[in-house]
Amino acid sequence: MVDITALNKLIPIFDFVGIVAFALSGVFEGMKRKIDPVGVFIVAFSTAFGGGMLRDIIIDKRPFYWIDHEAYVVATFFICFAAPWIYNFFEKRKHAQDWYIFADAIGLGIFCISGTSLSLAAGVPWLSSVIIGCITGVFGGLMRDVFLDKMPGVVADRSPYASVGFVGCWFYILLMEFGVSVDWSLWIGMIFIVALRMSCVVFGWKIKYMEPKSYKDSHR
Repeated sequence: MVDITALNKLIPIFDFVGIVAFALSGVFEGMKRKIDPVGVFIVAFSTAFGGGMLRDIIIDKRPFYWIDHEAYVVATFFICFAAPWIYNFFEKRKHAQDWYIFADAIGLGIFCISGTSLSLAAGVPWLSSVIIGCITGVFGGLMRDVFLDKMPGVVADRSPYASVGFVGCWFYILLMEFGVSVDWSLWIGMIFIVALRMSCVVFGWKIKYMEPKSYKDSHR
């Protein structure tokens, strides 16, 4: 059983880090596409809050998380206001794309774990909580890619992404079952997902599966 009191104290801090990370990933992508300031805010907001909104709809939580924590929306607005300076700061340095991937990995880790936690606290069974956690982690990035007219990475990229979140959510539940405290479980689960996602990127791990012969022939 999830400790609701401990969860209510930790999740807002936990989610704030994820919201900033996902908002930054939205800013990086939006500025790269040279869209206008309103567009940058829409992309950043959707990336930061899209998964949480869908989670709240599924578990019937009202008001929505971003409405109940208006300061996070204000923080997202200021990140978007500073977008040109943020983008130029990272563009002048090497490996700017790596920073985008890292920010996205942090958002994935935090929202997968927090989505699972809140679902468990709402009385949702384990498997459904893990699925909701994965939805929370990936849906914001999916919305970002759709708004920017890109094939969503969650379905197009064979580098493990949603599957990393799925494994990490089960790892979080396992920690809780072994009696690890809520705060340690949250952070260890998040770090596990971020580390696993970055390992997939660094070492080039890919998901492989059987392909129809016609597909192989057409891509020779």
